[in-house]
Amino acid sequence: MRVLVCGSNYGATYIRALTASQDSVRLAGILSTGSARSMAYAHQAQVPHYTDVASIPDGSIDIACVAVPGETGNQLSLALLSKGIHVICEHPIGPEQMRKALAVAQEHGRLFQVNAHFADLLAPQAFFQGLAVAQHMGPPLHFDLAANLRTLYSSLDIVGRALGSLADIQVIPPVATGDSPPMFASLLLVSPTLHISLLCQNFASAADDGTATLLNHRCSATFAHGNLLLAESNGPVLWFPSPVSMPIPQWRNYLPVDMNQIDAHALQQQRDQANRMVIKQMVATIHGQALAAHQPPAHQQPEYLLALASVWEQVLYALQPAIGQRVA
Repeated sequence: MRVLVCGSNYGATYIRALTASQDSVRLAGILSTGSARSMAYAHQAQVPHYTDVASIPDGSIDIACVAVPGETGNQLSLALLSKGIHVICEHPIGPEQMRKALAVAQEHGRLFQVNAHFADLLAPQAFFQGLAVAQHMGPPLHFDLAANLRTLYSSLDIVGRALGSLADIQVIPPVATGDSPPMFASLLLVSPTLHISLLCQNFASAADDGTATLLNHRCSATFAHGNLLLAESNGPVLWFPSPVSMPIPQWRNYLPVDMNQIDAHALQQQRDQANRMVIKQMVATIHGQALAAHQPPAHQQPEYLLALASVWEQVLYALQPAIGQRVA
């Protein structure tokens, strides 16, 4: 499968993931505005560099990874789909843009998928495994989620994957406590069967570069027999049995999986691997569709993507008074 990477800022992680791949999925081109960085990546990988979709030869690209933010990325996705290229788009994406992209993909017989990324890292995957084990003894009663404005979409995706769906979620806005927006706001997400408490950090650094980030992805699930905690994007994952669920002499908290310490380099490798896995999942779906034997994963189904985008937009709207706040 021939893959085009659009954008070379965050897109660099896709470039690393593809150039390290040892299988038939390979980097086949880079599309950008023509920056020196993008040209250097293309030269180093010995692949063509494009500055617009029209210049891509017909039939030369199978999948495009669009790592370009905002409306520019949305329009780029639509143009690529219209050209007959499957698209993996970086998050976040709003419901209106999601509907357009899914409609154009269906019209041209192509796939449109979204990479929310963080749920595919090792710690969140361990969290999902722990949930599956815990649910054998009973369903979750409540979820707690903590995020910031930049990680809100991917945090909601973690909860959505844990629940299997974000359909029928109602967003209860934070209660106003004064004239100034709070630095941290608490909301409630209510479904017919479950409540989710959301704590959102409502400020960012002046450059919006993540340097003021205090919360990324923290999620816990409360059961009658214990509590499962994903402490952060890169772990650890802990299980705290309820004291009433076992005799006191046997009580202890423990890790459901072995989570070793990791450094920045190891975390980068995890993230590259997660992006490579998303591409391979799309390849499996493409091949499976040709055999009428495989559907996209549940979190890439149109219904899930539209529900995730809708909840994300509703939460942002509820937090709107605080979004403009910045700290140095």
